[in-house]
Amino acid sequence: MKSTNILIASFIAIGIISCENTAENPQDLEAPTIDHAASADEISPDHGEVFTETMDHIAVSFSVEDPSGVGQIKVNVHANFDGHSHARILTDFETLVIDDIYAVDASDPDFQFPENSTKVDVNSTATDIYWEGANSRLSGPVLAGMYDFSITATDIHGNQTTFADGSSYLTTIHIRTDYAPTIAVNNLNDGELIGTSGETLTVTGEISKPVHEFSGDLAFIWIKLGEEDDEDHDHDEDNHRVSNDEYVYDKMWGNSQWISEGTGADLPDNQYIDLSTLLAGENKIILPESGDHLDLTIRAEDVNGNTIEKTYEVHMD
Repeated sequence: MKSTNILIASFIAIGIISCENTAENPQDLEAPTIDHAASADEISPDHGEVFTETMDHIAVSFSVEDPSGVGQIKVNVHANFDGHSHARILTDFETLVIDDIYAVDASDPDFQFPENSTKVDVNSTATDIYWEGANSRLSGPVLAGMYDFSITATDIHGNQTTFADGSSYLTTIHIRTDYAPTIAVNNLNDGELIGTSGETLTVTGEISKPVHEFSGDLAFIWIKLGEEDDEDHDHDEDNHRVSNDEYVYDKMWGNSQWISEGTGADLPDNQYIDLSTLLAGENKIILPESGDHLDLTIRAEDVNGNTIEKTYEVHMD
């Protein structure tokens, strides 16, 4: 009986000690927090950022914080010309593919941070991503188009940020070059196209092959009109909208190297296309009878796979 009491007392003591240790060292199940760098107001690149023809790099700026300690950070860039297709480009152009790893023991000193760091601040030109010049990550000209840029992080316990819960950072950026196709719409009013519900939308301008040694003939055009992106536009909730899954207008011409179902009628020309002529007759855009704002998206590709996409807000009276 005495030995039984001793055994019970031992179990109770172990339980008390275990509870005390758990209270003192609670299990960390939280992923790191990704935010802007201390000297900045936003993560860079920003959501939907456009890198114009005169730019040559992505300024990478952010912070990662975790009370237990930051384990590893990954910055990834890959082509998103059609939402993750992998066409084979038989030219000297290169897609920008980046997989930078920040860690205590990173192979590149520029991506190292001190051991036991609870906050890592990234805001240095040494970690920026260049596609031209002496610091270029590429050996040839960059393939113009849209790219996914993401930041993920893991703490020392293995807790990792995810895209599902929004703790990882993800955005689509646009790299434009002076050899990719050009799109110009010249009947904008304060940055918008103006139309009347139920009538034809007038669009004047052109899609063209620029004069550049790297330029290729036009190969594909995609024009669609549909629901605006609520993240970019702030209109009254009472406005009538077209369903997110529905396009008022959706037509393609030529053949895409990136989109598996990207094919349509023959292009009227492979170097210059007048939008008012293209969007006439059976190809004209008829606005819906109700609603007030939509987005007109125009995408063009050349034979080398260089892509440009522009979106114009359409205001309906």
